[in-house]
Amino acid sequence: MNDPKNFSAALENWYSKNGRDLAWRKTTDPYKIWISEIMLQQTQVPRVETKYFPQFLMKFPDVETLAAANWEKIFPVWRGLGFYSRGKNVLKTAKIIVKNFGGKFPHDRAELQKFPGIGEYTAAAIFAFSWDEKVAAIDTNVSKILKILWPAENVAQLAEKLVRDSKSGRDWNNAMMDLATKLRTGEKIDGDLGGFFPDEIRAKFLPARKKFEKNARSKKKWRLEIGIACIRHDGKYLIQTRPEGKSFTGQWEFPGGKREKGETLRACVQRECREELGVEVSVRPHFYEELIDFDKTQLLLRFHRCQIQKGTVESREEQKFDWVAPADFGKVDFLSTNAKALEKLRQMRV
Repeated sequence: MNDPKNFSAALENWYSKNGRDLAWRKTTDPYKIWISEIMLQQTQVPRVETKYFPQFLMKFPDVETLAAANWEKIFPVWRGLGFYSRGKNVLKTAKIIVKNFGGKFPHDRAELQKFPGIGEYTAAAIFAFSWDEKVAAIDTNVSKILKILWPAENVAQLAEKLVRDSKSGRDWNNAMMDLATKLRTGEKIDGDLGGFFPDEIRAKFLPARKKFEKNARSKKKWRLEIGIACIRHDGKYLIQTRPEGKSFTGQWEFPGGKREKGETLRACVQRECREELGVEVSVRPHFYEELIDFDKTQLLLRFHRCQIQKGTVESREEQKFDWVAPADFGKVDFLSTNAKALEKLRQMRV
């Protein structure tokens, strides 16, 4: 059985030859480390590194600049990352750090975890990557590696012991992230570290891939659920154009967006209206839904009638918007996926 005592030395030696060259690994500034960690939640590394991370730091190079901004200034730079609550928490935390800590990140993990959007993992990552502290930033991938190698061990306790055995908390955590990436793609691990990952162990990281290869026809499709707001006012409905850079640019649609994890579609509609239009709305139960099958995905569209409770509609994504009566729907170049919902609204008695 693999001895955990030899793991960290083998890991760091492997990392010295195989570590990825990423932008946030070239800094120890806790502000920049923090921004990268928040962006990397739910977003692929190449997208963050090549686009969102550099453009955000160009606009907001330090925590003081960020704290002096508002969401309207941040949104154009964050747009496309999704999960806008993350961006809003970044702003809230920046203001707290400047106001209560003089613009310095507190060297206290418990204190860091009090900030909006910073949990146990992110606090540990800031400690490891900014100050080279020997603490383990345990995410799903790190946990999976340790569980497969040493299933009888307590993951948190084992991770802390392993990182204490390392020469650098920064390198150990970066190495674990790169190792997870290699294992997910099925690559062989070379050097002394390879002894911990023979074929039968590496295979345990690829159950989904094997299932796909054996039974591609029956694979489960990725499902995308969209909450759509049909906002009514004075007998007309709010519509907007598709944003630049997306498919069917310029065509018209109802506002809405993707449901986030743990969120109902009605809550999704309320959040999207708040974030994209600046209004609070009441959301009625859906009056129509449609499931559209594509080769690799399923698209669930759920249409809800809404009314504005607070605020004035404003476009925050450089899109055009207009109000149109049901009788005039036929004069508008709508997305084809809206066709059946439009017909329902035409027939609906208000």
